[in-house]
Amino acid sequence: MVAGAAGLFLPVVPGWALIFVGLSFISPELADRLKRRFLRKLFKHEIVRLHEWEKFSVATGFTTRHFPLFLKKTDDLLNGENQKKFASLLGGQSFALLNQVHGDRIAVLDDAPAFGRKGFFHFEGSDGAVTNVRGLTLLVLTADCLSIFFRAGDWIGLAHAGWRGTQRRIAAKVYRLIREKAACRDSDIFMILGPRIGPDHYEVGQEFEKIFNRHGSRSALRRKNGKLTLDLAKENRCQLLEAGALNKHISDLGICTVSENSDFYSFRRERTQAGRVVSFILKK
Repeated sequence: MVAGAAGLFLPVVPGWALIFVGLSFISPELADRLKRRFLRKLFKHEIVRLHEWEKFSVATGFTTRHFPLFLKKTDDLLNGENQKKFASLLGGQSFALLNQVHGDRIAVLDDAPAFGRKGFFHFEGSDGAVTNVRGLTLLVLTADCLSIFFRAGDWIGLAHAGWRGTQRRIAAKVYRLIREKAACRDSDIFMILGPRIGPDHYEVGQEFEKIFNRHGSRSALRRKNGKLTLDLAKENRCQLLEAGALNKHISDLGICTVSENSDFYSFRRERTQAGRVVSFILKK
């Protein structure tokens, strides 16, 4: 770490690289998070592809604001021309599109003949989906809400968790459902918490103290300078743990759509001008 810090000022020492190496021993998750953010700033990726689950033939990732196709709502992908552009940019032929009503309904997609064919499949009133159909890409659109990726045996899942979906405990419901469908143990289920608004920027009303009423270190609410803020990722992590998930199997990318607004859309910052980040997961 000392050498890394020196490298920030001495050009003969690759400072950032050494800092990442040093942090990887102290806090591997923080090091990985900082490295991702540094690389995004450096290369301005149109799509951030995650590599954690590639060895299990699972492709995961999400688009950034540099993605050429601008989407403002889920219905934009019902447009045939948009679908063609999206498929060519992202890759893939079969897509499951959730209508996302900030609820807790979960679509179970296990009919390979039906969902394995080419096209976009639209699911009204759903904010989560699980599938064991190879080649079917699950999609979630967000602009501050949290996307959650799931992997369990031959099954994958994806959830859209804003505060209303979080209140309805959608993460825990997807977790229990995918555990049931995969007929596996808690130690066989893995999750990734995707982009979302961070707690420093998510100011909420006083009524949230009744909605999310955890206490002490487990509370996702924080009061600072007279303002109340909500940590979406923390609350969803707590709900997953209560459902049986192992903490070490929950990976948090730590991406805040507000503080990283140059790379991701934020409805709270941009309001009606905000586009949508598209999170995706696919079992190859």
